[in-house]
Amino acid sequence: MYYVSHEGQQMGPWPTDEIMKQLKTHALGWSDYIYDEAKEDWIFIMDHAEFKAHYQTEVPPVKETASPSTPPPQGSTQPGDKEWFVLKAENRYGPFSYVELVRMLQEKNLYEFDYVWNPSMTAWARVAEVEEFKPEKIRGLKESGQADVQEVFFRRRHARANYGASIIVHNNKKVWKGETIEISAGGAGLKIDNPDLQPGQTLFLHFKPGDGVPPFNAICTVVSKTTKSGGPSYGVKFTSINRTVQAAIKDYTEKVAA
Repeated sequence: MYYVSHEGQQMGPWPTDEIMKQLKTHALGWSDYIYDEAKEDWIFIMDHAEFKAHYQTEVPPVKETASPSTPPPQGSTQPGDKEWFVLKAENRYGPFSYVELVRMLQEKNLYEFDYVWNPSMTAWARVAEVEEFKPEKIRGLKESGQADVQEVFFRRRHARANYGASIIVHNNKKVWKGETIEISAGGAGLKIDNPDLQPGQTLFLHFKPGDGVPPFNAICTVVSKTTKSGGPSYGVKFTSINRTVQAAIKDYTEKVAA
């Protein structure tokens, strides 16, 4: 029996069969979290010993030289179908819908040098090499007039605000100190005393209280890195966070923006 975490909400305990059922119906994603009693920590479902073999049979291995993919047949997937997977460094995430990937591109959570794959492709390919993500395709999507698509281009999913608080960061091996630059209900901008973190890595954060937001813990994924004279700063996306805390952050950012 296992506990899982989806969108910051803990669920379970569930047997292996139930979790596999939830994965097949996309109620859970392979990048959701499961509590590993042996490690006494939360890890990706895809990385858990019980589920790793199932994940590897559903997503193709990375080829040493990923050549440009043949464009999938027109109409083979719909914008809302969750059939896309993302590869960052050696970490695989998904499934996502096409619209979700476009949103990730707009929000700089996905880059042209990252790899993507869906079932109609024979190999992983860089975003820049896939027909669906060519500028003219994105432009056509933007001009389609669909309400959910327009939101991708004209609204941030979460309001952001400058925010100052000390943080403790660890990756299950080492611990670093840091501070926040900005925050939203979906993620944060951080300065961390480590110049070697890379997009795709998972971090565990402890935020000290600040500016009306209570202290809290969160699991996040590094989605961007910017190096300036003052040292590197990182953009992170929360993958597991208490909903009450998330609501408090949302109230704070909206109050600051008002």
